[in-house]
Amino acid sequence: MPTPRIYPVIWRVPPSGRRLSGKAQVDFLRQYAREAVARSAAIQNLPIRSFDTDSSGAPIAVDGIYWSLSHKPDYVAGVAAKHPTGIDIEKIRPVEKRLFDRVINASERKLLNADPNFLFFRFWTAKEVVLKRMGVGLAGLSKCRVRRVIDDYELCVDYQAAGFTVMQTFFDDYIAAVLKADAEVIEWQFE
Repeated sequence: MPTPRIYPVIWRVPPSGRRLSGKAQVDFLRQYAREAVARSAAIQNLPIRSFDTDSSGAPIAVDGIYWSLSHKPDYVAGVAAKHPTGIDIEKIRPVEKRLFDRVINASERKLLNADPNFLFFRFWTAKEVVLKRMGVGLAGLSKCRVRRVIDDYELCVDYQAAGFTVMQTFFDDYIAAVLKADAEVIEWQFE
């Protein structure tokens, strides 16, 4: 049996989308990120037909195909999988100490000796994909903890009694994170 793989897709937002503002930009980014999800599904031959969301805006699986997206003004990210998933993308930038302390506790700080801004977004994106996978959003942030840093690209995150593996990649002062299931191989797609 072949090794299971998923293909998170990251696309740079075209200049026309970056020139937009307000609701027009958000609508464009949301649609462009859905196109990235569709590309991820197509690579895996997963016939995703709709991008329905629940009342809180969380993606709803259709025909056993799960999906997640994230967008920022410069990049969008999307992933489709045969299991619940989550993806997040963030620009690494300065973070206020108050926010840092709210997201990362003292025991987590000891896991990685790194620039505080890099540490914040490494842990933030890892927690965000777990919360997306669980469908709880940021309301579950206080119950989500980074348990272990495996290496420069992989973390273990706990949410309540469940453990998750998160894979990350870094580019252009950005970090992207995606949930990894079991022996799955993550093949990032930059297009």
